[in-house]
Amino acid sequence: MKYDVVVVGAGPSGSMAAKTLAESGAKVLLIERHQAIGTPVHCAEAVYEGALKEVDIVQDPKWVANRIEGGYLVTPRGTKVVYSRGEVAGLVIERKVFDKSLAIEAGRAGAEIMLRTRAVGVMKEGPFVRGIKAVREGEKFEVEAKVVVAADGVESGVARWAGLDALGRLSETMSCYQYEMVGISLDEPDMLEMFWGRKVAPQGYAWIIPKGKDVANVGVGVRGGSEHHAKAYLDKFIMENDRLSQAKIVEVKGGAVPLGGPLDSLVCDGLVVVGTAAHLVDPFSGAGISSALRSGLIAGQVIGQALKEGRYDSERLLEYQRNVMDGFGKRWKRNVRLRRAFDKMSDDDLEEFLKLLPELRDALYRGKEADLTHKVSFVIRKAPKLARFLKLLLTP
Repeated sequence: MKYDVVVVGAGPSGSMAAKTLAESGAKVLLIERHQAIGTPVHCAEAVYEGALKEVDIVQDPKWVANRIEGGYLVTPRGTKVVYSRGEVAGLVIERKVFDKSLAIEAGRAGAEIMLRTRAVGVMKEGPFVRGIKAVREGEKFEVEAKVVVAADGVESGVARWAGLDALGRLSETMSCYQYEMVGISLDEPDMLEMFWGRKVAPQGYAWIIPKGKDVANVGVGVRGGSEHHAKAYLDKFIMENDRLSQAKIVEVKGGAVPLGGPLDSLVCDGLVVVGTAAHLVDPFSGAGISSALRSGLIAGQVIGQALKEGRYDSERLLEYQRNVMDGFGKRWKRNVRLRRAFDKMSDDDLEEFLKLLPELRDALYRGKEADLTHKVSFVIRKAPKLARFLKLLLTP
């Protein structure tokens, strides 16, 4: 079997890459180890609406469950702080339908799709990745390709087999457990809520993300090494919340999220890593759908041009990494600093910090026009008790 590109993993990043490449005329194979694309669901299903427009995805009522206009931060003492309202719109989607829709578009563009097919290794010729080894329905086979796209999720096997360091540290991995629930009292079904505090979720947070008038994704994410499993914290959170205690569970979801920022290397000879496999996840919120779509599109564009040039070496493919980092990777690295500062805060610190975060966010991260002196003076003036976290917040 010979293709221009083989894409391993039919999540948002993989399907977007496959679609983009097929539209450019490349011969593409997209493989997925599960029997149905989009299952099981591992995420909270919220996505920034602007990211869909950026990658030219037209909203479809079949997969849009709800529109989000903002979010609350709930402090350890229960104070609700408006983090944003009306500034950045988001959507809560049905991932099963959304992911399958993306794969359908990839298929329409000309990509071949194989389900119940898993990669078990890569083929190499010297330093170059030349394809993959796979198993389908118990049958082993090999696929030759000029470029392989690793879109196989956290701790990507494909990236590791190719020689990249794709393993995240346990201390920087969030273990998440989530219920989709019905019968919830939602005062503002267009506002999501994030709950912070050591008792709620040590080095993590809990969330309520509305999917409809009385339906929401309710979950908890805690860091590796926490005293209890994320499920235990979630069950306790629900039991202690009057709005949730009588709600009914209709689906269970869970997974691991890398919070350490992008991999140091996103490419090597003959291979590109996208989406969660590349750890392109917001280290503060854990959100990853938007960056998965963007990285898939960028990968498809760069590889498509590389195919026309007949160059698949790491130096040529490095354009993909540069574009990703210029587009949103630097912001993710900034959010690693914010998350690490949160890790060191007591509940009293979090109480003060969360109340100031909307204003601090604008002052600390306005961009190049806000110099270091301004940032330091702002924090010391507004939150002197938090000055000891300045190094974590401001160090490049």
